[in-house]
Amino acid sequence: MLLRTAPVLATLLVALQAAGPRTVQAPERRPARPTAGTLGGPRTILAGDEAERFARGRALFERDFHRSQGLGAPEMNADSCRACHQDPVVGGAGALELNVSRLGRDHGGAGPFEDLPGGQVLARLRPPWAVAREEYVAAEADVFEQRQTPALFGGGLIELVPEAAILANADPLDADGDGIRGVARWLHLDGPAELGRFGWKAQVPSLQDFVRDALGNELGLTSADGGRGFALLADADAHPDPELDDGEVEELAFFLAQLAPPARAGSLAPEVLAGELLFQRLSCARCHVPELPSQAGPVRLFSDLLLHQVWPADFRGMGEPDAPPGVYRTPPLWGVRATAPYLHDGRASSLRAAILLHDGEALASRRAFERLPEPDKQALLAFLEDL
Repeated sequence: MLLRTAPVLATLLVALQAAGPRTVQAPERRPARPTAGTLGGPRTILAGDEAERFARGRALFERDFHRSQGLGAPEMNADSCRACHQDPVVGGAGALELNVSRLGRDHGGAGPFEDLPGGQVLARLRPPWAVAREEYVAAEADVFEQRQTPALFGGGLIELVPEAAILANADPLDADGDGIRGVARWLHLDGPAELGRFGWKAQVPSLQDFVRDALGNELGLTSADGGRGFALLADADAHPDPELDDGEVEELAFFLAQLAPPARAGSLAPEVLAGELLFQRLSCARCHVPELPSQAGPVRLFSDLLLHQVWPADFRGMGEPDAPPGVYRTPPLWGVRATAPYLHDGRASSLRAAILLHDGEALASRRAFERLPEPDKQALLAFLEDL
């Protein structure tokens, strides 16, 4: 027996020697969680219960929900919050292919804008057993609008800006005659009117409302909302309602409230400094206000959080009470270098393209930019790339 196996063992030994030393592959490591003060991390160091709440909120934000947990109503746009908010890190913006659609009727552009039964939201994803809304509204809808996923960084600081600080920049009647108005969006919910701060049309006043609205409209998940009108309260699936309880909603909102704001790149290049001066000279800072005060200190978001008409008068898009077609909240510019594409529907692939599409109240600033010599244009763009 030994004589018969010897040649086999010898052959195996030769093969192993020829193959060289064996490489042992290290187990794959998960990327480290963002640290305090960095994108995707909390804005300050958290400890104890707050650190645990942040971790639980992040876990919910990243969870891939399943139909057995109530996902879909049955329509939906994604199976997790992270699926759309992940660029450049979790909590960020979304790529162009993640745009969602809204629909309505504006009578061929003649107006007035009208909602159709079921509202404006047109879900991206439908299981085979769901009837697509296009099948029963296509004959009535004549205007569609895409919406770009916004980044969520620094939302907790936006909540801390006092109403008075936002209203100080409003000029709804253009009293100073500069063509720039700025209108506060007041929302009438379950008590005194509240100031809208979040969403492309400032249609949401708080992060908790934002969470409940997104759970229903994006994931088809039900939650309670205390009569505020943002949640999907019930659906027809087998999972008992609410599918997320108040504690889970609060932990999601806590996670968003703690997300750090984007920090500037901090370049001291003369070109960047010149671009910042041009930003002021061209009146860009009239709407993209560099900072607003808060109890936590200056919030350097580059937005006034007000509504402005920034498209031509004949623009066709979605209308809402006190926010007609072509009117949008000034989007914060903090972190803008990492959140392309731009504008409410992502039609601008670059910052230059976004500037050149400004109209309405921003038309004078756009024309001033167009008249700049190319080196000055590059300086302004370099400043924006530093934000």
